[in-house]
Amino acid sequence: MPTYNFNQIIPSDETEVEGMKILYADKSEEGVVRYLNDVVYDVRSGIPLHLQMLYPDVPVALQAKREAERRDPEDPFAQPSPDGESHESGKNPYQSSLRMPCVVFVQGSAWGKQDCHGTLPLLVDIARLGFVVASVEYRPAYIEPFPGFVSDVKAAIRFLKANSELYGIDPTRIAVWGHSSGGHTALMVASTGWTREFDEGIYPEQDSSVCACVSYYGVAEFSPFLEGGKFARPILFDYILGKEGAKDPKNVARMSPVTYIQPDKPCPPFLLMHGDVDAIVPFEQSVIMYNKLRQCGKRADFYKVRGANHGNFFWTPEVLRITGQFLKAYV
Repeated sequence: MPTYNFNQIIPSDETEVEGMKILYADKSEEGVVRYLNDVVYDVRSGIPLHLQMLYPDVPVALQAKREAERRDPEDPFAQPSPDGESHESGKNPYQSSLRMPCVVFVQGSAWGKQDCHGTLPLLVDIARLGFVVASVEYRPAYIEPFPGFVSDVKAAIRFLKANSELYGIDPTRIAVWGHSSGGHTALMVASTGWTREFDEGIYPEQDSSVCACVSYYGVAEFSPFLEGGKFARPILFDYILGKEGAKDPKNVARMSPVTYIQPDKPCPPFLLMHGDVDAIVPFEQSVIMYNKLRQCGKRADFYKVRGANHGNFFWTPEVLRITGQFLKAYV
């Protein structure tokens, strides 16, 4: 059977045909985004937890590893070629070996089971800016109550730092970004980088601190949701904390990101964005977070999205442009 290496460099075919036109390749592949699916970062509660990753440029070693994993031993065309390179791609001579900044994205799900593929098309524009975007799966709160989902995202960050060479990531340039319950989780991850309280499990030698945080309509303080509060939803606490955890009033503060913003504790810059007609997470939640950050002398930018509900009509080109500018400035 013949073997193929589609990236081998061969002499240009100089044939000229009357009427033929010429287009030009772009070896920079600017704007091209590649998708790396179902990277398992840990197994928790018997559940494999995955990252869905978008790359502006997949590292050579990672590409070779993935091709080896999916190679079918029964396919004669999938066997290693005589020169040891993959038939499918081999080593791309134009591929970058630079370490890239990374944005860990937390898909909202009301703290339940996520659809980590649903928002991927909206994240492509950020990957085109030169970021690796890793959409992280966490355990639903009905399987592992708080702080399970926070612990999971922190574990994913430690995984990426520990394996940064393979995944082509600069471990000092990792941000966290989320929306809705994912926005709350992102706020929790970013505001607790100074403590190891929620760091459990894999790669304990790594920390889970980040250099920037973006939250779209995330909860900052849970006390307004208590019975008798302005936006009372006491059933939330049974769901997120479990029935036993909900009995301890200290847990309301423990799962509120504002608790961890303190003048003498480090935290990264924050970008907060929230729709002014949000019917699920009131706009005042981002006001609370912004005011706490400013009172403690922390860096924060805050945008109201006029006419946007809870995700509906929110993801505009302008919102993503500002998000990209913020990430490029701080990551």
